[in-house]
Amino acid sequence: MSQKQMAQPALIDARLLKALSHPTRQHILDMLGEGPSSPVRLMRRMDNISLNLVSHHIKVLKELGCVELVETVPRRGATEHIYRATKRHMFTKEEWEAIEPHDRAPITANVLRLISEDTERAYIEGKMDEMPDNHLSRTALELDEEGWEEVVGILERALEEVQEANVRSAERSSTSGESLESSRVMIMQFPIGPDGSRRPQAS
Repeated sequence: MSQKQMAQPALIDARLLKALSHPTRQHILDMLGEGPSSPVRLMRRMDNISLNLVSHHIKVLKELGCVELVETVPRRGATEHIYRATKRHMFTKEEWEAIEPHDRAPITANVLRLISEDTERAYIEGKMDEMPDNHLSRTALELDEEGWEEVVGILERALEEVQEANVRSAERSSTSGESLESSRVMIMQFPIGPDGSRRPQAS
């Protein structure tokens, strides 16, 4: 068998890529990543979207193997369907590098939209400054290639530790009964062009 005839291993989960290519599906997966929920509850957390459309995207995600039905609950003559996410809604560094840039763009745009909505909501509701030890920083760096990779590693380790802290919090809450504080942690690293003040003026 020639090399061309040999089956190549698929680095990218095509189903996850298709799921995250639509902003509504990505938003639904993001919310289900917080815990099981139903189309009705998800719809109440989203703006300008009908229950029929949420249900449609849940159906697509179920067909893609990204969510599964875990429970049905009778509600006033109707049945509420509870779903949970079955796939992580993140790509590894190797998977992300294998995605074509034009396929990355809509995923990146939707993550930035969610970040914008979260930060705006927290600020308007006065939550941003409620905790005295909250973290908010913006750090400008000048990195060579090795420095860039070093920061990538630091942020990857930080994300893993943040996720582990979230799991431990849920475990403690299940025994102590302590309520959980809804929180958001944003981690970003990106190159940026020269400062606007240094850009040449149009003639």
